[in-house]
Amino acid sequence: MGFWDQLIDLLSQHEADPVVYLLIFFIFCVLAAIILPIPIEIFLVIDPSVPFVYKALTMGLGKGAGAVAVFYIGPAIEPAIRRFSRWRWFKWLLDMCEKLVRRFGTIGLYLIMSIPGMIDTIPLYLFSILNKEGHFMTLKDFVLANILAGINRAMLIYAIFMVFGVGMFW
Repeated sequence: MGFWDQLIDLLSQHEADPVVYLLIFFIFCVLAAIILPIPIEIFLVIDPSVPFVYKALTMGLGKGAGAVAVFYIGPAIEPAIRRFSRWRWFKWLLDMCEKLVRRFGTIGLYLIMSIPGMIDTIPLYLFSILNKEGHFMTLKDFVLANILAGINRAMLIYAIFMVFGVGMFW
């Protein structure tokens, strides 16, 4: 059984208990922000019995909690992350994120983190490194941008499903 299958199986085992399901989903969202390079949105559609609005709020809060950790961890591991700059695509990503942060600050973070399917880990660490002196945003702004972006991503997924006629329990 593959990694994705194990995650989906774990959530599927707890479909009958919405509280446990949301707790596991919250943990996945926190881990997706800190260490798991996975797009977490797939878990929004697994259990139709949990109201979508609760999943959206859980996703936002999980991403916010993970952002707190990344805000402090990012600058500490900057040398390791900067080593990846030898890859052209990563250097390009770092340069683009830096331009976005310098120009738009917290709004730039919010916009990037609102993209459905975006792997949170890389941009979050890049933003935390670029903000290490606290010139661009405070911890409160960093976390708030991630909470709102997480909820926004969930709502965009909901809208996409609705456009294609796939109803989800609100």
